[in-house]
Amino acid sequence: MAAVEDQVAVAVERIKIESDLERARLASETETLRAALLNSVSHDLRTPLVTVIGSLSAVEQGGLPPEGERLLIRGALTEAERLDRYVANLLSMTRLGHGALTARQVPTDLAELFARAQSDLAVPLSVFHVVVDLPRDLPAVMIDPVLIGQSLVNLMENATKYAPEGSTIRLSATTLDQGVAVLVEDQGPGIPEPERARVFDLFHRAVQGDGQPAGTGVGLAIVKGMVEANDGKVEAIEPPSGTGAAIRMILPYAPTIAEIADE
Repeated sequence: MAAVEDQVAVAVERIKIESDLERARLASETETLRAALLNSVSHDLRTPLVTVIGSLSAVEQGGLPPEGERLLIRGALTEAERLDRYVANLLSMTRLGHGALTARQVPTDLAELFARAQSDLAVPLSVFHVVVDLPRDLPAVMIDPVLIGQSLVNLMENATKYAPEGSTIRLSATTLDQGVAVLVEDQGPGIPEPERARVFDLFHRAVQGDGQPAGTGVGLAIVKGMVEANDGKVEAIEPPSGTGAAIRMILPYAPTIAEIADE
């Protein structure tokens, strides 16, 4: 009985130590997540707010020519739209974290999503050469157009942040056995190969060529959650051109009329 008692005491102590270690690990991860979130919010919320406040304050003071006022108001609107996209990302992140993100999948024409994303990012894209390559006979995909539309905007906006002005941002789509592959390419510093599997982790920031971290690590994590909610896949791949970054989404085909009839 004494031997059994000693073994039980050792087992209880081991369980207590493991429990303490787990609590310490969770506390450390929570603190890391809190710090990363504060850093993300302070950057992506404060930056556009400073521009909006500064522009509107200048307009309020008056004395500007009409063209100057128009440019300031347009700049404030652009930053407000960017702020709105970031808030939408945070809300989506919250829904993903609570398992409340439900895709409402319908047959969707990707050409319409491409056009809408370009319209939403008209100002940031205006300093780039945008090339869109869509086959005329591209089949429809079975997706939630709102979620995948936001994902496409995130990928394109990500390209505008790191690619040099005047360079090319290319959007293309091809058919694969497992679905339609949507590719967003830019001519920026690219994503180092060891980082490609991690860039979709929440708050992970890829290191640029100069060794400095870039971005806040929210947008691509949102893309991953939204694409997977649509039974798709997203990955960073080797750019076909050999330079820059390339992100590929693989989206499921929409069922054909014949397939629906068979069901």
